Amino acid sequence: MEALRQVANLCAVAAMTAPKSGGQLFLKGGKSFVETILIEDRATLNRLAEWLRERGNKLKDPIWFRDADTAEKLDLVLFIGLAKWYPPLYDCGACGYATCAEFLQAAPKHHTSLANDWEFAGPICQVRCIDLGIAVGSAAKTASMNNIDARCQTRIAAAARHCGVITSDLAVALSMSVCHKNIFFDKKMPIVTFSDEEKVGK
Repeated sequence: MEALRQVANLCAVAAMTAPKSGGQLFLKGGKSFVETILIEDRATLNRLAEWLRERGNKLKDPIWFRDADTAEKLDLVLFIGLAKWYPPLYDCGACGYATCAEFLQAAPKHHTSLANDWEFAGPICQVRCIDLGIAVGSAAKTASMNNIDARCQTRIAAAARHCGVITSDLAVALSMSVCHKNIFFDKKMPIVTFSDEEKVGK
């Protein structure tokens, strides 16, 4: 675990130093919008697994149960997300609006009463999503270079957001394990019996 924590911290550094659009984090007054949270305590991992199963029951989808089982077997998870982000003011149009100002003005209208049921809080600037992808890729590369079994996951990141573990509007979990067999490899979809007693899965 000592070695794993060291690598996980290096992964967090890799996410933070990954290129960001416009290099704005280096400008005067630029604040970091990349959140990195490291979780290893069993109680929190079990709480995330419980939320995943509740979500799976609600959606009647066994893939949430598969990720819940994985969450309980993890040694550690690094969450990398966008928190208190701001657009790069490129006015690129990727979000569907001509300017960043129009996007920021229109975004709150999408946060309806149903937003609490969403896995993540949107809409989000597309350029910032690219920044997040580069950060996660840099962190995953660092884990791979140190021979740590890791997998990028979104469902457990959604659980972390809803359970208050992270504050990010959008996040990816870099789940990690050190074991004689990669726990992320060759995982089968579980057979789940929902409340209507219908079995779903293989």
